[in-house]
Amino acid sequence: MTDTALTSLKNNDVIHQKNANISNKHVLIIDDISEMRIMLKSFMMSLGYSNIDVESSGQFAIKQILEKPYDIVLSDYNLNGSIDGQQILETVRENSAHAYSTIFIMVTADTAYESVVNVLEYQPDSYIVKPFSPAEFFRRFEQVQKQKKTFENINAARKIKDYELMETLAKAVLAQHPQFTSQCLKIIGESLYARKRYKDAKIHYMLIIQKNKNLAWAHFGVASCELKLGTIAAAIKKLEDTIRSSRHFLSAYDLLADSQEKLGDLKAAQTAMIKVIQVSPRAIDRSVRLAQISMSMKDWVMAEYTYSRIIRLTHETIFEKIEYYYDCLKCITHLMESAEDSVKLAEKFKRILMRLRIFGKENPSAISNSFRLEIQQYLIRNHKEAAIKSWKQWNQLINSSKASPLTDAQAYTLEKRLGLK
Repeated sequence: MTDTALTSLKNNDVIHQKNANISNKHVLIIDDISEMRIMLKSFMMSLGYSNIDVESSGQFAIKQILEKPYDIVLSDYNLNGSIDGQQILETVRENSAHAYSTIFIMVTADTAYESVVNVLEYQPDSYIVKPFSPAEFFRRFEQVQKQKKTFENINAARKIKDYELMETLAKAVLAQHPQFTSQCLKIIGESLYARKRYKDAKIHYMLIIQKNKNLAWAHFGVASCELKLGTIAAAIKKLEDTIRSSRHFLSAYDLLADSQEKLGDLKAAQTAMIKVIQVSPRAIDRSVRLAQISMSMKDWVMAEYTYSRIIRLTHETIFEKIEYYYDCLKCITHLMESAEDSVKLAEKFKRILMRLRIFGKENPSAISNSFRLEIQQYLIRNHKEAAIKSWKQWNQLINSSKASPLTDAQAYTLEKRLGLK
């Protein structure tokens, strides 16, 4: 066999191997505009990718991501709905088994994204601003692939939790590729922290801050170490520094609220969650946290307002939960106890109650809880006849097994309150 023929065979083997690798990759495209979904799918197919899912909704995209790992995610930033591209990115980085090896490219028509992307806690591997040419997309995609290849062994070490190896590899990359200094320093800090070397990690982050005072992730690293070392007040100060460096560093607000709660300062914890929701108003988990803190404080106004927002955000989505309706009704009931004019509250209670019963119609426990609260608010408003009527309806549903039963003692106590005993 000639050298030319041998070289040709080797090249064919490389191409075949590359195509085989591509065919095993899973791609998710998320965009609310059908033409953009078609175009991005066409681009990826032209590169040899065949396992491609497309979604127009952020909420269903998150459901897909939680159910199966993706190697590549191309997501629009401004999706039409309660979930945006940044929340999808956060879900990928926090929940995916391939969090760090997944290629995530943000596709956006918002040029303002360019001004904030560098200070975001969860940064995409790249972003591209609409409109863009095929050549520009392919060039950007190739750059990301090369970067991922550089960190491939580090991601493999992270996946098996070999943090010492991860640090060694990060130092090697740092020596060879100074353009990746920030990423490598982050990885070294992550490794020290994961190995519970909190004092060493703190020193590492503080040395970074000495060179660049505006690196939010370094301030956050110091704060995380301070908490592990038991110095809560120092952690709070560094978390405040983190937020000053980047108001988009959402985990800093979460950790700040945790720290304030440990000190028993619920008001400060509530303030931290209010601020993070101002930055990320569609963050459902953080809204729930604010509502729960507010309930602990007996701040029924803030708790009710927040649960009402949560219900609007999650309505007819995979995130809708019976507990949100139930807790909102509890807040309204508490407000009725102190309100001089409860007519508007009563109207709102009725609307939320109706939506709860529609959403939870197949849940006997939810139905019973709804009647329990309905009777309670009637009694607060001195509408005893309406309360008795509600109890009779409830009893009928219990007898037909559509509502969960009460114990004899519970039924007796309730009937006594209603004047039926």
